[in-house]
Parts: sequence; structure tokens; C-alpha cells
Amino acid sequence: MTEKLYYADSGRLEFDAAVIRASSLPDGRCEVVLDRTCFYPGGGGQPCDRGTLDGARVLDVREQEGDIVHLVSAAPGQAKISGSVDAAHRRDFMAQHTGQHIFSQALARAGSLETVSVHFGDDDTTIELKADSVDDSMLRDAEQIANTVIHENRRVILHEIDRAEVSRFPLRRTPPDEGRLRIVEVDSYDWAACSGVHVASAGEVFLVKAVSQERIRGRVRIHLMIGGRAYEDYGRKVALSQGLSRALTCGEDSVLGRVQDMLAAEKEAARELRRLRAAQAAAEADAAVPGARSIGGALLVRRVFDDCGPEYLKAFVERLVASPGRIAVAADRGTGTFQWLVAHSLGDRVELSAIVAKHFGVADAKGGGRGARVQGVGGRPEALELFVDAIEDELTRALGKGMA
Repeated sequence: MTEKLYYADSGRLEFDAAVIRASSLPDGRCEVVLDRTCFYPGGGGQPCDRGTLDGARVLDVREQEGDIVHLVSAAPGQAKISGSVDAAHRRDFMAQHTGQHIFSQALARAGSLETVSVHFGDDDTTIELKADSVDDSMLRDAEQIANTVIHENRRVILHEIDRAEVSRFPLRRTPPDEGRLRIVEVDSYDWAACSGVHVASAGEVFLVKAVSQERIRGRVRIHLMIGGRAYEDYGRKVALSQGLSRALTCGEDSVLGRVQDMLAAEKEAARELRRLRAAQAAAEADAAVPGARSIGGALLVRRVFDDCGPEYLKAFVERLVASPGRIAVAADRGTGTFQWLVAHSLGDRVELSAIVAKHFGVADAKGGGRGARVQGVGGRPEALELFVDAIEDELTRALGKGMA
């Protein structure tokens, strides 16, 4: 069984050890078991350590029947080797894990919120809560509680106990049913059964900040920035705020108001543009009427646009058929596809769905509707004119025969 040096001293990152077993893999990697190790194998949401064994990269670490198995990039060349744990990675995740303990207790105190799962990612730490929602004010209260504990630099105390002794500790969650337990205590504040690796005192966590929340699977997920990550996140946001302030030529406290004004102006400009485009389409429709083709007592206008957009196409057709006795066959050629719309104001003289659908194959078209209006898309823009020709010819025959 491997001696777990990371439990004896979580701050220790360098060690010497004897190779107990080394199993080479077909891809050149090797699984190595040592008599002792500082490499934490991961657990409780905390990832395993990174680092090297005699210069070979440690790719993964796992616990297997009491042994710690190191997956390394190359087999060790001797029976005695030295190991080195990636200090930045270890310290970051120790701070993440201890900070999560502190914040979970803070949530319990601020709003009786129960932590049901945690995840320590490379970008942030997340806590899932058994709750429908969490008020921002409650999160701020939890932050205040947690950061007060951190600033007090309370000791982090480890208790190795038998399962029968668990009643001595006011644990946040029911511990696993096993013989021996590790209880991680943040001095007189929080107690949790945990196999993770933690900092020696709360001050090493530095800071906890809740940055966002989301609903997921009937729970609330809180995203946290902890330790150095919180400091870096603050720096990024200061840089962003200052950049926006310069770009918008206003003070940082005025950035939000300026952006809101710009968004409102953009929405108003978009509404005005739509109104102008609709007026343009209507004017173009009116101008097309004198040149319309007369078929069976109706006026037929055929028009093919180049990337005018669906709103323009719709406005053009609706303006034409707003007056009785008219037929509109219109299409808009885009990139890779085209939009089409056929409508009339002839009452019940013509059922368009039967006429148009039979020509879908000409241009790989599809669509829907019935009666006086059908519309859809075509998959072959190069065949658009053939498609429109076929519909126009079909309408000519139908109206010429007085078809109902």
C-alpha cells in the first residue's frame, strides 16, 4: 500500500521513493506504483495532481486497492526515483477545495442552502444547491460570511476518526458509511467528511466571489472565483471596464447607462429601417402594377429579387394583393437557397397549394400554406427562374380555364 505523503503534509511537493511496480503500455507510457508519493489521485470533485517522476510527465494519478498508480509518459530508469508535484496546480486546487467548504457553510448560514454537488474546473468552481432560486442579496450575505472567515485566517484542522465517532462533529452532510473518515474542519466554523487535499489555513484561500448562477436539473448552480482566480478575474474586469470607458468617452460609472442608451437607439434605428424598407417595398409593388400581366381578368406580377430579405419580400407581396384581382409570384435569390412567396386576392377562384406543390422538384423547393397564400424555400437558386416560370404557366392555364 502506497504511503500517502499528501495527507501527512499537503504543502510538501518534492519527494524520493522506491518503485514497487512499473507496467509499460503499448503506446510507450507506463503505470508506476511507488512505496510513497506526494501525488494526490483526485476525489470529491478535486482533480489529481500534475508533475514529473524523474523528468517524465505524470499524465494521470488514481487510487487502486490502496496503491497510488501514476500514469507517466515514460518508464522509470531506476528503482529509486524523485517526484515533483506541479506547485501552482496543487495550490490552486487546494484553495479551490477549501474555499468551496467555506462558501458551502456560508450558504447554509445565510439561507439554509444545502450543497448537493461540487465541481472544480480549470476556469471556475461550481456548487449545485438544492433550491429553486437564490436571491442576489443572499449570495452577497454568503460572500460576506465566507470572506470574513478567510480574513480571520482560521486554521484548517484534519481529524482521522472511526465512523463511530462521527457524532462528535456537526457535519454539513451525512458522511459515507465506512470504517475510517477524514474530517476537514475550518476552525470552529465548518466540518465536512472529505478525502481532498486542503490548505493549512483559511487565509491561503485569499478570496471567494460568486460571479454567476444558473438553473440546471431543478437545482441552482453557483459559479465561483476563488483564490488567485478571483484576483485575475477582477483584473480582467477592471481592464474591460476601463476599455469601455475609453471607447465610450465616459466615466466607468457611466458605462452601463451609455450602453443602455446605445442599445435603445439601435432598436429604434432598426424599427425605423424596417419601416422604411416596408415603405420601399410597397412603393416598388405599386410601381409594378402598371406593367402587370393580365390573365383571366386578374393582374399577375412576377418579380425575382437578389437578397432583399424575407421582410421585404413579404411587404412587396402583401402590398400587391391588398387590392382585389391581383396575383403575386415573387422570389428572393440568396446564397445557396432562395425564398419564394405566391399569393392572390381572387377570393376562392384559385387554390394555390395544388398549383405550386407540383413544381417543387424543379428547384428542390418545399413550403406550405393553402388557399390564397403559399410560401417556402428552394434548394437550387440556379433553377429559381424555371420554378417561377412553371408556377406562372400553371396559373395562366388555371385562370384561362376558369379553374376553381
